Amino acid sequence: MHGAGCAEDPSKATDVQSILGTCAIHIPSKPKKAALPANNWLEQIPLQREQPETPPVKRRRTGSPEPPSPEKMQPHPLARIFESLDEQLSTLGQTRWVGDMDWNQSSPQAGGDDVTGACYAGSAPLEKLRSGIETCMGEQLTLEALSQVLGLADGLLRAHWVWIAEAPDVLILQNKEVVARAPDRRARFGKELALSLARGKMFRYALSPTPAVELDVICLDLAALFGAADKFLASCRLLRRPAMPLGEVRQAVYTRTGRVLSQQLLMQLVALSSGLLDFRWAKPKFQAPAQLEVVQCGSASNTRPPGREQLAERLTTFQAAMALAAASGSLPSKEIPPEPTRKVQL
Repeated sequence: MHGAGCAEDPSKATDVQSILGTCAIHIPSKPKKAALPANNWLEQIPLQREQPETPPVKRRRTGSPEPPSPEKMQPHPLARIFESLDEQLSTLGQTRWVGDMDWNQSSPQAGGDDVTGACYAGSAPLEKLRSGIETCMGEQLTLEALSQVLGLADGLLRAHWVWIAEAPDVLILQNKEVVARAPDRRARFGKELALSLARGKMFRYALSPTPAVELDVICLDLAALFGAADKFLASCRLLRRPAMPLGEVRQAVYTRTGRVLSQQLLMQLVALSSGLLDFRWAKPKFQAPAQLEVVQCGSASNTRPPGREQLAERLTTFQAAMALAAASGSLPSKEIPPEPTRKVQL
């Protein structure tokens, strides 16, 4: 045992240090990897694969290819006919707007909303528009295709027979009261076309058969004018207005049919509508000039306006009287009663 105050032998410590100094421990290092030979058959793989030039077609769950988008589809032939018709008629409407426009700076027209004539509707016979349509289509335009376009237009376009240069022609008119902008009109037509194709049923415009003589066109005009005037007067009677000024009746029948009630047609209408319509002079207000008014007559009740069935019966009666008169080769006409010089009823 060693005591607490005993010290270690210094010679032993020196021997241990000498042994540690002379005997160094050798730890082997990891061998370095040899470089790959220059003609190694391995190829470097890129971190990001290159995308193919044409991506594969997306497929549905059933395995069928996805249908092309509407933007990549070719426009339907009927859509091209409508676009060509509407574009040409809009150009004619803008030309008419330029002539009707008051170009003075103080004019209220110059400061209005319609500064390009986009709301001006155009009209033209079919033969004037045919060349532009057939150039756009690349084929001849038929009445069957035209009736389909007018039926799908849903009121954007109207048409009726006219007599021009000793031959019948179809007058096509625009209606821009509901939709005026060209892109909106094309979109509405495209929607109606898509619905018709989905249903498998194509609407057709009710265009009457081709007239043989000018008298046939006049009869068509008179029947349309009487029907529109009769319906307008019936709607006015619902508002407790039994008599309407002739100027308002003319504007109403033009808006509904696109036909102008000329003086000659008015005299023939007066002669053929005897017992159905009455034309008389009246004073709307005290000390106001007298004006010619149109009154609906011949109905069973003077207070209740005629309904749909009664209006159809009245039109049939008018057409029968017109057909009987046209059998002789001409239509009768009656002079409008002159403006009275004495006092008229209020």
